[in-house]
Amino acid sequence: METNRRTFIKVAGAAMLAAGETSAQNAASSASSPADDGRPPYRTELFLDNEMIEATPGVSRRLHPAKKHLLNPVIRSDRWCEGEYIQPYTTMYDYEAKLFKMWARSGSDSKARYLGGNAAYMLYYTSADGVHWDKPDLGVIDVGGRRDHNIVFASDVVLKSPTRLSYGPDKFVVPSTPMVPQGKKAFFWGVNKHPHPRDDSENYIAAAIVQDHRRGAHIVTSPDGIHWSCAAFPFWQTPHDVSSKGDDCLMHIIFDEAKRKWVMYRRIVPEFSERMIADDSDRNRPGVDRYNRSYAYAESDDLKEWKNHRFILAMDADDPADTELYQFACHKFGETYVAYVSIFYLRRPQPIDIHLATSRDGIHFTRVCRGTPFIPSGPLGYYDFMAMACSQPRPIVVGDTLYIYYAGLNFPHDAVPSADSRFETGGVGLATLKRDRFASLETGIPAAAPHRVITKPFVVRHPRLYLNAATWMKGSIKVEVLTRDWQPIAGFTESEAKDIQGDALDHPVRWANKTDLSALVDQEIRLKFCMTRARLHAMTLSHAERPLGPVEPEYRTDQAGDSAPKLN
Repeated sequence: METNRRTFIKVAGAAMLAAGETSAQNAASSASSPADDGRPPYRTELFLDNEMIEATPGVSRRLHPAKKHLLNPVIRSDRWCEGEYIQPYTTMYDYEAKLFKMWARSGSDSKARYLGGNAAYMLYYTSADGVHWDKPDLGVIDVGGRRDHNIVFASDVVLKSPTRLSYGPDKFVVPSTPMVPQGKKAFFWGVNKHPHPRDDSENYIAAAIVQDHRRGAHIVTSPDGIHWSCAAFPFWQTPHDVSSKGDDCLMHIIFDEAKRKWVMYRRIVPEFSERMIADDSDRNRPGVDRYNRSYAYAESDDLKEWKNHRFILAMDADDPADTELYQFACHKFGETYVAYVSIFYLRRPQPIDIHLATSRDGIHFTRVCRGTPFIPSGPLGYYDFMAMACSQPRPIVVGDTLYIYYAGLNFPHDAVPSADSRFETGGVGLATLKRDRFASLETGIPAAAPHRVITKPFVVRHPRLYLNAATWMKGSIKVEVLTRDWQPIAGFTESEAKDIQGDALDHPVRWANKTDLSALVDQEIRLKFCMTRARLHAMTLSHAERPLGPVEPEYRTDQAGDSAPKLN
């Protein structure tokens, strides 16, 4: 039965992938490609913060946690080369190859002599449907005298295979005190396809830590995503890297199309907020008062010179006192940055949850529905007791479904190796949600009526308006168009607006004698959403028509109900 179920899901997933490939391409590029008039083809507002919202009487924001896949963990540690855990440090969908690709960290701190002394290294996986993954024997490097494995990067590669091109400064600070030996460790995050490679050697780039050679963040490159080379010098060393008093090793890197820059996010501690780049004096720097995990930012035009270093994100006085920001990753949906923040609880038994954050500039982040996990951890001993966000430099959207891969470990952060260590393991988790449905603006109790959402004024650049929304119990949404000073515009009033009902990703917004906003293009307006038993996930302004995208209810008890979208 299990084999049949997995086979069915694999076939269904492949069919969905084929049907949704165009959708995936559009979602991944989002609104970055301009139309003929220089304007993006569409613009989507996700309502994850209050940047576009003026007022929400009777309405509140609700987080919609991602749904964990039934076959989790979708990759398990079951080969000789996979150690005790697998963490998907980067996942992407390659549209040219029509293939999911994953670069995952594996190894075992408790078995530092495992696989030729390697305690941590990188493996490569591929998948046709994002659920069932292949583990190809690549034979790229010799590890422990064997080549029948999918390992593509390990500590020995660092010195044997330097990059052809230069990245970072031409010198670095050599720590005077070595780190406590932990076995050989080398791994990378944020695999990106370089948009403008200078030659084939940098078709793929990522950010790496090579802990046992020279401490600091390095650029690694590859012509094919399989054969990797490491830069001879680190491009970013923190005081921790040089003093050997800590390990700021978690990173994330993306190419920001809007900024036309490479953007780096790196774990750091608040004590380094004024000086994030190490110098010779840091060799003997004392340990920090408290190791409080946080994140910093830097950017570069060429992956060599990095600027604008700044401290950007940490837990604060509004958070539980025993929490730290363990891991961070983000990508862009159009103009909006969506971030996945792993929050570590110091209290026993030390779970890690994934929370959601958002930004308009990639620097100043607001947490969405603070305190509510977007991907909650499982119970102690479950595959994702520690659920940790990983890099996806671009969103993966297939058939209107967003795929999010995360690392899951079934044991506490500071677990002590024991006779039961053989039961400690970790694998790759997959969580999904419908496109643009991270959160919603949802109507409250009837006593809070009338329920309204009023936007801040904006200039109309696209004629067609669509809502990603759902209603229930005969509820509806009507859209009224206002002037900047809140006055209804004739032809677009609430009484002229047609009801939006049911559950769909792109409800078209219409009025009695108007099918779009073409009469208001280049004018400044507000939108007022008049809502009854409804939730609004997102709105999209578009040049082109968009398919309705009806959403089937997960549980259907009333066959004659009103869950089907209605075009009134």
